[in-house]
Amino acid sequence: MTQQVDWTEIRGATLDLRTTRFPFPGAFSGLWSSVLVMITQTDPDLDLAPGTAVLTTDHGSLRLDLDRHHPGGYWRPIVSRTQLLMDRLVEDAASRPLLRQSNAVLDSIVSSVRRARVA
Repeated sequence: MTQQVDWTEIRGATLDLRTTRFPFPGAFSGLWSSVLVMITQTDPDLDLAPGTAVLTTDHGSLRLDLDRHHPGGYWRPIVSRTQLLMDRLVEDAASRPLLRQSNAVLDSIVSSVRRARVA
């Protein structure tokens, strides 16, 4: 089912994702699951429970399942920066044109996390 929500109706957006302090969770999980497949010669049937995003609108809340592409969590600093970006997009309508430049926004998030990690 597809449902559209206009930006003007959104009052909040909250991510709920498994997180980790390890900075390369996808690489580690991929290596780990590959070794497991090699040893067992079967599909490990890993639990990839979805994360969620909850949109609070003028009409109530809408819970969205977010498919995960690897076992384990997402790197905590990336998730927290993404939540900050979502908060800004909800609160500041003038920042929404940033969505038309998604690659630049993602580069900025990754760059800010790397700078914070070095500091």
